[in-house]
Amino acid sequence: MLTYTLYGLFILSCIILVVVVLLQPGKSGAGDLFSSSVSSTAFGPRGTASILSKITIGAAAGFMLFALMLSLPGVTGSHSVLQSTAPEATPTPAPVASPAASAAPAASTAPAASPAASQAATNASPATSPK
Repeated sequence: MLTYTLYGLFILSCIILVVVVLLQPGKSGAGDLFSSSVSSTAFGPRGTASILSKITIGAAAGFMLFALMLSLPGVTGSHSVLQSTAPEATPTPAPVASPAASAAPAASTAPAASPAASQAATNASPATSPK
């Protein structure tokens, strides 16, 4: 509810600031500042501030304060972009066999080979047989 109130006041201060700035009367002209004639109105004393300039100062201060308050994460309840990312799915690692368990099947398969099969393999290759 606080956030909606702040947004409403922020938009209201924006509208008031735009309207009041547009209603203010213009100065003598920007071209007078760059002319050779010295004018005391450009840098002279301002006199009393009008009601429009007081409203402009108040609306500008309100605009800045509401903008700063809306940027606070505690007020709006927002989180950082880096903190609001969805957690990545971590792949489940494949079960790794212990070295003792993997050595046991390798040792048990080695004696399973028959000596006749290894003899036939050495006789079949002509590069290993002596002549």
